[in-house]
Amino acid sequence: MKIAVITSGILPIPPVLGGAVENLIDFYLRYNEEEKNHDITVYSVYNKMVEDIPIVSNSTNIHFSFIRDKSIHYRLKRKFFCMTHKSGLYYNHYIEFFLYNVLKRMKNKSYDIILLENRPGYAIKLHQAFPSARIILHLHNDLLNSGTPYAHEIRNILSLIIAVSSYIKKRVDSIELPSKTKICYNGINLKPFNKNQLKLEVRSQFGFDNSDFIVAFSGRMIPEKGVKELLEGYLQLASSHHNIKLLIVGGSFFGNDLKESPYIKGLRELVLPYRGMVKFTGYMSYDRMPELLQSADIGIVPSIWDDPCPLSCIEGMAAGLPLIVTNSGGIPEIVDEKCAIILEKEQNLSNQIAKSIYYLYNNPDLRKKMSLCAVERAELLFSKDQFVRNFFGLMKE
Repeated sequence: MKIAVITSGILPIPPVLGGAVENLIDFYLRYNEEEKNHDITVYSVYNKMVEDIPIVSNSTNIHFSFIRDKSIHYRLKRKFFCMTHKSGLYYNHYIEFFLYNVLKRMKNKSYDIILLENRPGYAIKLHQAFPSARIILHLHNDLLNSGTPYAHEIRNILSLIIAVSSYIKKRVDSIELPSKTKICYNGINLKPFNKNQLKLEVRSQFGFDNSDFIVAFSGRMIPEKGVKELLEGYLQLASSHHNIKLLIVGGSFFGNDLKESPYIKGLRELVLPYRGMVKFTGYMSYDRMPELLQSADIGIVPSIWDDPCPLSCIEGMAAGLPLIVTNSGGIPEIVDEKCAIILEKEQNLSNQIAKSIYYLYNNPDLRKKMSLCAVERAELLFSKDQFVRNFFGLMKE
């Protein structure tokens, strides 16, 4: 099949600046590069680092159409677009101008499938330009439900919606039309997480030693991820348990983001009295994630929003970490009670976090059992190979 993949217009593919959605796209592109089942064209914003990725220059069945959104020429045209398009936009001018350029690139081309990555609002204009095309949405977030603008129109246009969790499927199905939604859980490359990392060496990079009990959080540093609640819970233990340490991996956005948000500054101020016990790494490249997680004793995903299918849960399981998570969105579909303590986010979450950390700290035998169950569950359900096979299998149906 000939497939056009239309990305979000924010982060580049290949995922040189990170991004959960972008890493998943990369997985199925690399799988297709090996299997050579489909001819795929990817429409993505540009970053100069993509030039160093072999698949960009060497692939015969994966093609990249880069839109140089940082160029002066592009920015001037976008400003003019903004001035001349005061209404009728589904998204903001930045996103819509990206789609406008994609449509220009796609003109006079034909595809068997147009695959939208997490942008349901693209469907309307794509259907107008390609009325006979089969348009499929790969939906990672709660962006298409009964309250979404033009929900019925978008839903009717789409041939298939691939949802990352049952939670997302239920939200789509709230539109109350015959279901076109199938579930394909996210997956990761498990191999790097299975390697025995140099645990003490990694710990020493952050001022921790082998006797410390390390709690690890990985993800974007935004309020929805529950980092403040995590810190508030941790601080209930910090004054009396100096060997319990906290490793916070991530920044406010993707890539090498040097600007700290007011939210992150507030978090730093919150832990000033214990700054030697709490380490903020900032953004870290994804290839460092396995060693960082394996240096910890437990992992935590304290989301206070309905997180659809966080890769941080899968990565924590793959690294063999007992987890503390919230009963949010698709998280209970990813973990189970054999490998995770599942908290109710509405019930004084900070206190629950403190109690759960302390409980696992005092129960090393339980941690060992949970670790084995975590790895087993990750291998059974969430490998990248299983993800891509299911993903391409659904598109063939």
